[in-house]
Amino acid sequence: LRGASGRVQASGGYSADAALLNFYGSKDTLGGHKDDAELDLSQPLVSVSLGCDAVFLLGGTTKGVRPTAMLVRSGDVVVLSGRSRSCFHGVPRIFSKTPRRGGVAGGGKRSPSPSPSLRGYLDEHRINVSVRMVGRGAAGGGGGGEEDGGAGV
Repeated sequence: LRGASGRVQASGGYSADAALLNFYGSKDTLGGHKDDAELDLSQPLVSVSLGCDAVFLLGGTTKGVRPTAMLVRSGDVVVLSGRSRSCFHGVPRIFSKTPRRGGVAGGGKRSPSPSPSLRGYLDEHRINVSVRMVGRGAAGGGGGGEEDGGAGV
């Protein structure tokens, strides 16, 4: 997360001031929605997945646009910026008992091995950490503009 946050900050003017933790069971879903309650929607949204793999859908600025499906795994980071920041997105499917690529954060030898109780929880659940700037940035915006592209996994 530190590395992804640094890359996002390098885009200029971004300093996250809020984080949301969402807990999902293997049968839960998250319907299509936009994250648009923040004051400055030009600022990126950084999302970290832990636990079970899930299908992440990224659509368009209206629900009439057919979404693109992506598999997100434990340790994956999705950054919604530029045009994708205003797009509908959701999680229609979470897969239980997903083998992970390492520790809780997945993917690396440096990741700590979770305790047996945490490992058991993550076999049946997904945790999503969403970091964002809710207030107005110091520069009144900046970074994450339309030309910056879209979502990255």
